[in-house]
Amino acid sequence: MREIKISDNISYIEATEEPLSADIGIIRSGNELFLYDVGRGESNIASLNGEYNVVLSHFHPDHTGNLGSIKCKGLYVSKETYKHVSERCNASESIIVEDGMGIGNISIFPIPSSHAKGCLGVMVDDRYAFVGDALYGRVRAGYYTYNVQFLKEEIEVLKALKAEYLLVSHYKGMVADKSRIIERLSRIYEMRDKNSSEIRADFDWID
Repeated sequence: MREIKISDNISYIEATEEPLSADIGIIRSGNELFLYDVGRGESNIASLNGEYNVVLSHFHPDHTGNLGSIKCKGLYVSKETYKHVSERCNASESIIVEDGMGIGNISIFPIPSSHAKGCLGVMVDDRYAFVGDALYGRVRAGYYTYNVQFLKEEIEVLKALKAEYLLVSHYKGMVADKSRIIERLSRIYEMRDKNSSEIRADFDWID
């Protein structure tokens, strides 16, 4: 799979449908190389022959499936993700990220999400932020569903980010305008019912 460039320090390998595999972010931080997610399927990592630090956005297999096939120096995960991937991890060191941390030109931070527990994002150069699948709700009976509290907290996290653009898995081209996404998520949040912990929306942030 070819590597697509976003900036001098960011590129990615595009998501696929067969096998279902998330986008794989490639980040340069000084002399270190980081991967944001590792995707699933050998063809998606055929060009990744180096030794990498790996940040996993969350534990779903389309984001973590190739973990055992990557030469991994350090693994950065939430405690929820670590429970799912620890047996497949060959990293020299595993770091559980709880409150956020900075490494060179990147910062790793938790994202509250209705999609999965323990989501992590990575901001690069204070301009771009990988967010994985954290923006997505869950689809039930033809509706997009969001947890009210998680969505509120997620919007607050996004507003606080210095990044101007969000890099979203399974989104064509990956790059999305942060302000537009916040506006869409805020519209969904405004649909909340005080008697329910969930919001049912007939549109998604991406529409």
